[in-house]
Amino acid sequence: MAAKSGSDRRLEPALGAIALLLAGSGQAVADQVGEAASQLDEVVVTALKRAESVQSIPVAVTALPAAVLENANLENTAGLTGLVPSLQVNGVAGDTIPLYSLRGVSMFDYSFNQSSPVASYFDEVYKGNFAILGLELYDLERIEVLRGPQGTLYGKNTTGGAINFIAVKPSFEPGGFLRAGIGNYNRREIEGAIGGALLPDRLAARLAFTWAEADGWFRNVLPGEPDLDSVDQWAVRTQLLYQATDSLRLNLRFAASRQNPQNYGIIGRPGDAGVGFDPGYFRTVDGTATGTPLRDDQLATDETRKRVHDTESWVLTAVLEAGDSFDITSITSYDDGKLFSPEASDGSPVNVLRAIYYGETEQFTQDLRLTSKLAGPLQFIIGGFYQHEKIFNETEVQFYNGWDPVGDGAVCLETGFFGCSVANEFDQIRDSWAIYGDASYALNDRVKLRGGLRYSRDEGDLRNFVSRLTAPNGTPLANLIPGDPDDMDATLARSISDSAISGRIGIDFAPSEDTLLYLAYSRGYRSGAFNAQAFFSAEEVTTVEPEKLDLLEAGFKTQWLDQRLQVNGALFRYEYKDQQIVDIDPVTVVQRLLNLGKARTTGAEIEALARPVPALRLRAAVSWLHARFVDAVVLGATIDGNRLPNAPDFSANLGLDWDLWSAERAIVSLHLDGNYQTSQYFEVLNIDRLEQSGYGIVNGRIAIRSPADHWEVGIWGRNLTDKMFITSAVNFLDGFGFDYLHRNAPRTYGVDVRFSF
Repeated sequence: MAAKSGSDRRLEPALGAIALLLAGSGQAVADQVGEAASQLDEVVVTALKRAESVQSIPVAVTALPAAVLENANLENTAGLTGLVPSLQVNGVAGDTIPLYSLRGVSMFDYSFNQSSPVASYFDEVYKGNFAILGLELYDLERIEVLRGPQGTLYGKNTTGGAINFIAVKPSFEPGGFLRAGIGNYNRREIEGAIGGALLPDRLAARLAFTWAEADGWFRNVLPGEPDLDSVDQWAVRTQLLYQATDSLRLNLRFAASRQNPQNYGIIGRPGDAGVGFDPGYFRTVDGTATGTPLRDDQLATDETRKRVHDTESWVLTAVLEAGDSFDITSITSYDDGKLFSPEASDGSPVNVLRAIYYGETEQFTQDLRLTSKLAGPLQFIIGGFYQHEKIFNETEVQFYNGWDPVGDGAVCLETGFFGCSVANEFDQIRDSWAIYGDASYALNDRVKLRGGLRYSRDEGDLRNFVSRLTAPNGTPLANLIPGDPDDMDATLARSISDSAISGRIGIDFAPSEDTLLYLAYSRGYRSGAFNAQAFFSAEEVTTVEPEKLDLLEAGFKTQWLDQRLQVNGALFRYEYKDQQIVDIDPVTVVQRLLNLGKARTTGAEIEALARPVPALRLRAAVSWLHARFVDAVVLGATIDGNRLPNAPDFSANLGLDWDLWSAERAIVSLHLDGNYQTSQYFEVLNIDRLEQSGYGIVNGRIAIRSPADHWEVGIWGRNLTDKMFITSAVNFLDGFGFDYLHRNAPRTYGVDVRFSF
């Protein structure tokens, strides 16, 4: 350990003061102030495809170990917002189908055929489509969140970053846990895992599972209709570890999940009376102008079919130690998913607008790489990647379904619009290839050069695209796309072909064992795409060019006070080109997929961890963003100077884990975390009425456990102040008389018990 610096000595009184303030919380705390156990635990990550300390890699990454995840008691990935700087999570397609925004880079096309610019990985397997995103937050070893473009080792669709979910692996030592809990909204849940050796030192297994049910919190005031936003889900994961030889290790994983809840609810916030198409829109209990207004946790709809989301995943990971100098890693995966999501888009008994989404996805991937373990200054990784993706997508949109002012049951035939449905369907096939290399070279003990390149090739085919106008009884009335008046089954096709070079170059400087400084330039790439929201004419079936993001970042990682304090930070600048968005005409609801010109983001982040005494862990992070469009046009108007969606200028999170009281047989602990952000928009026009003002939320947990962690009983709560805020907004006011809004979950709380063995 390096000698203490002058800065360390200046900070010692502050840490001592904290320790004295805590002395009254329990004799154990006072006794432990000077112990070596106060050091922060080292966190090892595989963010750069090799096991390294998170403090030794020149990447802005937040690692959340299992203990942090357990204390935070996350119900879904939306809870990551309070743990990771610059991260926003939007559950626009349901709580378990997240849309991530990192440093203001997010997804603005929610179609089931698209992929987010913040990529999700599970055990190094890319999850490119909503339909194959299963339940993830159980039996995890850690989560790694990499901020900024990851164009070398991760590749396409990582312009914003990457989030790695890493499961606990099988061990030859027996062990496991069982956790059960109950909560408000009649929540019941159980989770567990068990594992150990099947053949000593040769074959091990681990089985993990989760199950949860809860009633809906979005109150449906229609008599006899269920509340929305419920929970009904299960998942199972089984793994086999086979140590074939001293140098060859195989891990086979199978996972499956099912979600079958009442779907999410929508707030249809009305404008002035008379705005929009006749007969008008009123967010009231009975849909009339004189009806009782609905609260923000109420809706009135008979569209209460359940969301169905099924996934299966197979992964075979093989690692061969080729002598002392190299490892060869092969990761082969197959994913299958189906997603059905019926949406009451207005939340009103008038049934102004409904959307029914269905998607099926199959994905095969193969990653093969060679990793060096050389004794000299040079280290490298070279590899190749292949992905095959097959998607079927179907979307139906209903306009004023059930409105029949004449009473003859023929509204659709009379108007050609009201009472009708418009539905499209298509197949999408994509193949992606990439070769990549990443290397570092140590000039001396303190300075290291790094660089990497990746060449990507993407081929995509849109096949059998058709859109039809349909009567309420299901009879096709017209072929809208491709628009053949004589053939109701006529279809069209499109194709795209993209290639890109992405990568990274940088320099690290380590002036001491506890300090790392770095400067890096990197480029990320998001592949081109097809417009899945084309309904009325063939001209809407557009394609978009790839988007690219260039990053210049200067960062530091430091440890102080004998590793009791850790402070990391970064300054960064983004040049964002050809960002992909869906442009929705608020009057006609025609949706076009297009590339915006340019956006520029400058920002800064600071992330700190502290352990002033063994019983207390503190966490804090702040983020500043200035994310603005600089050369972009939408609906014929320039939006230069507008803020990027999902990019608050300031955000912060705080957290603590504190053993309040310790005795021979039990420890009482407290967990608190909270986050705050300033205002943000959800669309590129920055419409004032759709701006979400700044807000903060607080979550907590208090528990009693055995000193050896054999058992624990806890009481938890999320969104303790019951703060309501909007998480997504679309302007439908001019066309339908309302704005389409998603909101967050209300306060939830419960109790759970856990046994470990």
